[in-house]
Amino acid sequence: MADDVTTEPATEHSAEPKAPQRKQPLDIWVKGLLALALILGLALRLWGIGWGLPDARHPLATYHPDEWINLNAAEPVDIPHGKFDIGFYNYGTLYFYGVSLAETIGRGYGMIPTRPANASLFSEEAAREKSALFLAGRLVTVLLGTATIAVLFALGNRMFGTKAGLLAALLYAIAPLAVVHAHFLTVDVPATFFVTLALLGAARLLTMPTWREYALAGIWVGLAAATKYNTGLVLIAPVVAHFLNLAPGMCRKHRAAQFVVLIAITLLTFLIACPGPIINLDAFWDGLPNYPGSGVRYELFEHSRLGHGDLFTNTGPGWWYHLMISLRFGLGVPLLLAALVGIGVAFRQRTPADRVLLAFFLLYYLATGFSAVRFARYMIPLFPVLCLLTARLFTDESLTWFKQLPRSLAAALVLGLTCGYTATLVHAMAVKDPRDAAADYLEQNAPQGASIAFGKIPWFYSPPLSTGFGLPAAPARYKAAAVVTRFHLQMPAPDEPEWSLHALQPLPDYIVLSNLETLHPRRLHEAAEMQFEQAIPADYRRTEFDPPTIFDMSFGGSLVPEDLLYTLPHLTLYQKP
Repeated sequence: MADDVTTEPATEHSAEPKAPQRKQPLDIWVKGLLALALILGLALRLWGIGWGLPDARHPLATYHPDEWINLNAAEPVDIPHGKFDIGFYNYGTLYFYGVSLAETIGRGYGMIPTRPANASLFSEEAAREKSALFLAGRLVTVLLGTATIAVLFALGNRMFGTKAGLLAALLYAIAPLAVVHAHFLTVDVPATFFVTLALLGAARLLTMPTWREYALAGIWVGLAAATKYNTGLVLIAPVVAHFLNLAPGMCRKHRAAQFVVLIAITLLTFLIACPGPIINLDAFWDGLPNYPGSGVRYELFEHSRLGHGDLFTNTGPGWWYHLMISLRFGLGVPLLLAALVGIGVAFRQRTPADRVLLAFFLLYYLATGFSAVRFARYMIPLFPVLCLLTARLFTDESLTWFKQLPRSLAAALVLGLTCGYTATLVHAMAVKDPRDAAADYLEQNAPQGASIAFGKIPWFYSPPLSTGFGLPAAPARYKAAAVVTRFHLQMPAPDEPEWSLHALQPLPDYIVLSNLETLHPRRLHEAAEMQFEQAIPADYRRTEFDPPTIFDMSFGGSLVPEDLLYTLPHLTLYQKP
């Protein structure tokens, strides 16, 4: 089969302009394989899409702590009536505009019920409304995550050929962390969609440095930054392409003007898609008065310096952490190893396409590694580059040291193991969550008024024993626990330190601990947490509530991505004899 990559000659500004070759249409089998990759990617992203959605037991929020914040960020938006100020600018506003539009459409077609005016926020009616609102936002993420597969095919097809494009699309369709986070109302997967478009724009600039292509590249970069600010670093890709596409006889002033157009269109697009600096500069820069951890200044310059509690304390250099933890668990070991070899090949080949991809990879990875906040999801915008360089490794016949049979076997092994790992991760989202299983057990077995103790004020990591456990503020959750009548809940007061032994006095009938609470205190050998566990009487019977096993891969070690554990909690219930 002939490769359908268009090899455009020099542009109309070169010394000897030629008419660009007509791009051949894709073969039917190529279209079919791409369709299969899209169907597989969509199926994996829809499987378990109802994970943690509000219900009668936790009507306010999901089990992902950021989704509640993001849903509230989209709430002030009213696009049909021209209301674009969200007030919350920790992220760009573009994704929240998309969520708001999806919710408007959902309400218009009756797919999102409206809570009756006399119904409480903690009622089942409110839970149904919240669940539908969260689902609408999640579906926006699903669609953009699936669309990234098609864009990545186009990028690979242009840079390295049809086979590389197809394999890159398939790898992203099953990339573990990208699939898991495509289930959430969060910005990382949508931002990756625009990053991939910006990389495609840069790839087109290598062979077609026209005004139109410069404008399009600027639009995609601006939309990426308007979704998540630091993904605007993808601007380096079209900038590198600009300096690599110089043809003989090209006018310097003309090229300088094109560069200015690229930057200007990027800034203009950002301000249109994220108009915070224009319509509410104070909130954009300094955040909301009632929300100290908000605003661009905090998110980009303070949060990244101060860290995130004890989550990433003593975890070594950020670049090493993201390699050994974020990418190891986010891609799986087979795909990560193949991607590292692919990066090595790119450094050796250093074709213009390699230089464009490596420029973004290195800049983004180095910048992210400087931050003291190291959530694994921060690596998702690099997945298109990693999948594409892996695909080139397995499809480039010029790599004579990698023979055809070993190459095919290695590609099949990586695909099979990665797909199995991803399917098991998603399966964990489709079955009963350990938090719900623990709540069921207590509802069915604990007597009325039984006392249940916690080491911290319960939140998303705890069994939903109070309808108020989804509230973001700890004092509010503490007050909500006090009105529970089915159980007597014991926990440290808001003015007490976490893991206070007062929560075990008097000795309760049950004690509940989650690995989302204990992972980092145990890793850091915090005295308070150790004393709390040591104070649990030895004769208390333990019952474990685990997520499904994943290839015997341990998620109970000292370092596991925090934002992967959201869907893989491990709860331990101690029961008084």
